[in-house]
Amino acid sequence: MKVMAFSARPDERAFFEHWSKTLDIDLDMQNEGLSLKNAALTAGYDGVSCVGTCDLSAPVLEVLAKNGVQYVALRTIGFDNVDLKAATRLGIHVAHGGYSPYSVANYTVMLMLMCIRKAGYIMFRSHTADYSLGAAGAARGMEMQNLTVGVLGTGRIGKAVIQNLSGFGSRIIAYDPYPSPALKGRVEYVSLDRLYAESDIITLHIPLTGETEHMIGREAIQKMKPGVVIINCARGALIDTPALIEGIESGRVGSVGVDCFEGEDDVIRVDHNYNSRVTNHDYIILKSFQNTIVTPHVAFFTDQAVFDMVRCSLESLRQFYDGDQVPLAVC
Repeated sequence: MKVMAFSARPDERAFFEHWSKTLDIDLDMQNEGLSLKNAALTAGYDGVSCVGTCDLSAPVLEVLAKNGVQYVALRTIGFDNVDLKAATRLGIHVAHGGYSPYSVANYTVMLMLMCIRKAGYIMFRSHTADYSLGAAGAARGMEMQNLTVGVLGTGRIGKAVIQNLSGFGSRIIAYDPYPSPALKGRVEYVSLDRLYAESDIITLHIPLTGETEHMIGREAIQKMKPGVVIINCARGALIDTPALIEGIESGRVGSVGVDCFEGEDDVIRVDHNYNSRVTNHDYIILKSFQNTIVTPHVAFFTDQAVFDMVRCSLESLRQFYDGDQVPLAVC
């Protein structure tokens, strides 16, 4: 079986070499992400391994199909960059990634703690040798056991977040169209409106779909408690960024910790040095507030998660090729 891996980072290469040998895969790697410009490179390959920033739109998938590619396996959990209708029409099988949920879950709780303890503000002031408690006690934070945390989505990562939070003494409520029996007695499932109204912290762990895009917008924010903390380590477009900025400016939103943001593809995975320019204006504004923490989609980035991502991607391709059941298949 021949596979080409796109967006193969240096830190992944040892894992790619290990798993390609283990699974008897003839593997080639490309530094660049898959796009219409380089899709012709896939001629003669059975499958491709990609990430969420690769272009898997209909035009690219048509080139892959023409080149004989039958299988696409992502190394990311999200697959909103794939035109699944086009893939199905072209006979291309697609699988998403799977990796340790604790990478994102641990990062999520870290962002919660940083937001409620105003860590970004405190660290910024320390750079100017200001070690005071801030004007009128501006550096004063809150304690987790006094807060209600609303978990939006209780899949693998949402469950791991709830497990991480269990030792803090917080009240935990959740919303998911498909409640998990495994969480019975550990979390109270409530309506979405009630979660908005009662949560001091809201954390997002749901997939990006047509229905969930911009679900955190002006209307939703107005339903939230004044001073709410919003955490997003899922997908940037779940939040309407201009509406979020308005919420911060009005004081309705007390703090924000996000590891993803809408339109991030032109910002992340790039070293923006002095001669480079970040042109995502919403990102620039969001990052400018003292009560926001914005990180470049790195919550997943642990040694265990990278190992798992490469393994799951190549395993899915091997399973497709051998005609076996593919647990992570999406079409």
